[in-house]
Amino acid sequence: MTVDAPVTLESFFRAPEFDAQHIDAYADLAFGSARSRESFEALTRAYRADVERGQGDAFRLATAYYILGNYQEALDWYKKAGDTKQRRFLAAKAAAALCRFEQAEADFTKASEKGWDAFACDMQIAMVRLRTGNADGAEKLLRKHERAGSERADWHYVSGLLAEVRDERDAALERYEKALSLDRAHVEAAFRAARLCDLRGDDERAIHLYEQVAHEPRAHVNALINLSIVYEDIGRYDAALDCLRRVLAAFPNHARARLFLKDVESSRLMMQDEARQAKGDARSRLLETTIAEFELSVRARNCLKKMRIQTLGDLLKLTEAELLAYKNFGETSLNEIKALLAKKGLRLGQRPEEIDPSAIVETPPPRPPVPPGAEAILSRPVSELEFSVRARRCLQRLNISTIADLIQHSEQDLLSTRNFGVTSLSEIKARLADLGLQLAPKS
Repeated sequence: MTVDAPVTLESFFRAPEFDAQHIDAYADLAFGSARSRESFEALTRAYRADVERGQGDAFRLATAYYILGNYQEALDWYKKAGDTKQRRFLAAKAAAALCRFEQAEADFTKASEKGWDAFACDMQIAMVRLRTGNADGAEKLLRKHERAGSERADWHYVSGLLAEVRDERDAALERYEKALSLDRAHVEAAFRAARLCDLRGDDERAIHLYEQVAHEPRAHVNALINLSIVYEDIGRYDAALDCLRRVLAAFPNHARARLFLKDVESSRLMMQDEARQAKGDARSRLLETTIAEFELSVRARNCLKKMRIQTLGDLLKLTEAELLAYKNFGETSLNEIKALLAKKGLRLGQRPEEIDPSAIVETPPPRPPVPPGAEAILSRPVSELEFSVRARRCLQRLNISTIADLIQHSEQDLLSTRNFGVTSLSEIKARLADLGLQLAPKS
């Protein structure tokens, strides 16, 4: 959303009063574009000068800093503001953002005592308790509001957080989905649900939920980064770059976003290069095939050896006449070679650029050795090996579901898969070594 920031955002500093909904609306405007944020920052600096001259409102200035995510400045100025329920609630959220959990819980309690919605305060306190490891304390507050909370999105969201803390991921996802059914705009529930779908390999649902979060003016930074990773994994490099550029537009020095941006740009260039080189690489591998790998008669093989023809590429450079001109090379050997080449869709004198590598039937690589007694292991699913998310996705793209499937692939096969690097390869080799297994030899 693009906003006429200098005009619209100025009203924040002039409005007689504002509540939580107004604050969210102003925050959406401030983060509607990079220019909007810069304008709001400038307006905040100007308003601070007024406050320091005794001409402004400390609470309004503190809230401006809260909107901008400058929580320390917000807390400093909230201390100078009047002791109201709104000031206590916002100060508590700023303290929680700074991991000052004891202060946050105390301020949420004070806000409730002063008349702020008790349910909202208790849900915030429950989240604070979960972050400090007090799951039982959080559960106590959830039970307190169980009857009324069953129809409120925040109650299900916090219940999902509790389930996650207890490593009950399926239950957590169910709670987040329930929260979204009650409030489709519940960004936090959408983000947590997307993350769980991402971890379980449900890319389609994860993308849908991450995109829902990304469409918000104040999109969660981690949601944008996670979405960029999923986009990269499915080859949507431009979309991945857009997500990361949004993060960097708001936070130019964000280290992870800068690192991932370089990775995605590199992956995109690699894919473009691969698209151009794939056919050429396959052709080169084919032409480098040694003559020894073909089933030829002793006479034909010896003749080629004497002619110093070592590879298929060497052979294809010659014409029938050039072969027949060689001493002791006759029609029988020529016809044998022509028949062999014809089976592969090739012919003597064929130019490299005329060869279609995809039409060539290659000999399957040798099967890797299996230690005695290890046969039963081969039928186990690779999911039991607990690979990282990236390694697991690469195996899914190769349709590798069992350990037997995995050891049919060589290191070269895995490394040629998009986004599969040395780290994932080392991880897989280590897991197989623990089982006394190894990847297939290089084909």
